[in-house]
Amino acid sequence: MLKRLLISLLLVFFFGSSHAQFDTVFAKTNIRLCADSMAMGFKTKNWDQYTRYSYPALIGSMGGKAAFRHHMDTLFRSIPDSVWKKYEPGRILQVIKTAGDLQAVIELNYVLEWQGYRTTTTTHLVGESWDGGLFWTFFNPEGDVTLAKLIKPDLSDQLIIPSKKEKGEPLVPGKKNQ
Repeated sequence: MLKRLLISLLLVFFFGSSHAQFDTVFAKTNIRLCADSMAMGFKTKNWDQYTRYSYPALIGSMGGKAAFRHHMDTLFRSIPDSVWKKYEPGRILQVIKTAGDLQAVIELNYVLEWQGYRTTTTTHLVGESWDGGLFWTFFNPEGDVTLAKLIKPDLSDQLIIPSKKEKGEPLVPGKKNQ
């Protein structure tokens, strides 16, 4: 009898802990899919797609979806698509479960070559999911925790938002810059 009880407890513990790991894998898969879709919207200037994956409170603070799309279009209209040499999500650094949502931090890496200058940047997006990790929205606090908490006041204190890293260098004609 004691042996059955012990085996039952071990099975409950094993399956209970494996479920938590599965949720993290599931969430990370969907973070990647949603971040990739957001990046594709940015690269193609498809502001409807980009807005779909942008943090709703940020969109609301800018006057709603139409105003947000207009702002993005105005901001990036004069920048040719060809200057973006790289614009893609990187590593998922954290996934935190809170009482009301899932929160995450994911790298955003981009390289911009424009007007004889190359800028290489790694910044970090804060992601949030209200549906258990299926759909994610993001915002970029530019490495500033104070700004992140202004945009999302209930941001978990467990979330670590690394500083933005940016390196600039002049492009040298005839030399392959990497």
